[in-house]
Amino acid sequence: MTKVHVKIKNLRDENHLKQRQVADYLGISQQAYSYYELDKRELPSRHVVRLAKLYNVSTDYILGVEPDRAGSYDLNATFLQGVKLKDVLISLRKLNKNNKKEMMKYLSYLNSTQSNHPEKS
Repeated sequence: MTKVHVKIKNLRDENHLKQRQVADYLGISQQAYSYYELDKRELPSRHVVRLAKLYNVSTDYILGVEPDRAGSYDLNATFLQGVKLKDVLISLRKLNKNNKKEMMKYLSYLNSTQSNHPEKS
């Protein structure tokens, strides 16, 4: 079972956040937050709830009750040859709001045409 301090550090790293950013979100000092990641202080339940919202995971996942995130994917899995799923998601996050909307329209269009002509994976 992964410990809470390891989970919150991994989640922060996956989301490319600095300790200062997470600490600000929680309304605490960066040093106080670093103590949670270093397992020098126990993470209060109010922070577990806020971190679960920040990272879009369950509190059970952070606490180690559930081993996997609901709907989780292996970010290191190959999306296309030479492209990992993580790289696709990072690129999507960089899009502005209008481009994200356009991208979703295009994906919807592609999915609708694919259902008529499915390609073997």
